[in-house]
Amino acid sequence: METTHLRRGSRPARTGALATAATAVAGLALTGVGASGIAFDIVGGIMAAIAAVTGQSGVVDLGFDLPMAAARAAALAVGTTLLVTAVRRRRRARGACARCGRSEGPGGAHAEGPDGAQAEGPDGAHAEGPGDAQAEGPGDAGRISPAGGGRERWQARGSWQRLSVRAGYLTVLLAAGYGALKVQWGLGGTVGLADPRAFGDVRLWTPGLGDTGVLALIGMALGLGFARTWRPPLRMPRWMPLTAAFVGSVMLVPVGVLGTGLRVAVALGLANPSLEGVSPWVFDVIYPWFLAWGLAMGTAAVGYHHRTRGVCRACGRGRPAFVRHARGEGAAAREGAATTTL
Repeated sequence: METTHLRRGSRPARTGALATAATAVAGLALTGVGASGIAFDIVGGIMAAIAAVTGQSGVVDLGFDLPMAAARAAALAVGTTLLVTAVRRRRRARGACARCGRSEGPGGAHAEGPDGAQAEGPDGAHAEGPGDAQAEGPGDAGRISPAGGGRERWQARGSWQRLSVRAGYLTVLLAAGYGALKVQWGLGGTVGLADPRAFGDVRLWTPGLGDTGVLALIGMALGLGFARTWRPPLRMPRWMPLTAAFVGSVMLVPVGVLGTGLRVAVALGLANPSLEGVSPWVFDVIYPWFLAWGLAMGTAAVGYHHRTRGVCRACGRGRPAFVRHARGEGAAAREGAATTTL
């Protein structure tokens, strides 16, 4: 009678796991330190530049400490690098591609991550479920669309992708709401002001008003682009919108967490900050708003990344992110269509 003995993980494996965990912890710590004030550094730097050009002072004095801003940016960059290193080490440890995270599934199939992408069979064919086929009309000739069919069906595949698409639209709404508040202040509106003269004689170009409105517009564009899975315009590299979303999330989430905590402390009578003539409800709303906005943008960006990552350059797994339809109709025309990845 044979007895199967289960051996514990080898010492090198345990050592590698501990090293990965230590790298991740260090990365989280440095990222947290860098993100804690990076929003004020970025907005403060923009406001200082506008004030230098226009000669006007901002609605609030955030200040701008260049050495501290540089230190936080360096901490954020190093922390992010360590986190990426930890993720890649973990992927290698489980036999996946360090670059994309894909691994070989049973029978040689290419196993995709939680992004809901279709699995590939041993012959490389994409398994299509009932109702997946989609007829195309003459107007579809020559356009760029996600590989395998129309945008709507492609986005709806998998609960994670549906969530990320909805997060993109939520990003648009949250950015629009914040931008509208700041723009109406810049135009002389008093919604949200306990003292109508709190900001004095401001204009749309006053630092802290129009500039943050522009940032809100950028957030709206990113959210809509992620939700609709636009191909980056002018063949812009994918890393540009994804980096913008990363920076935006890093700006919004820490401010949202810290600001919400401050409002809780105020409600408990533990703090009494100056409101600068702004109605208390604005602060009660805006900090949770920032938190939701940052989380929604990050979720939408991750979903967009998975949908458009295409064929991995390191392992060759995956499939083209976009297909350029040939002149013609139906599946026969699509089979001979040229593919393109981002």
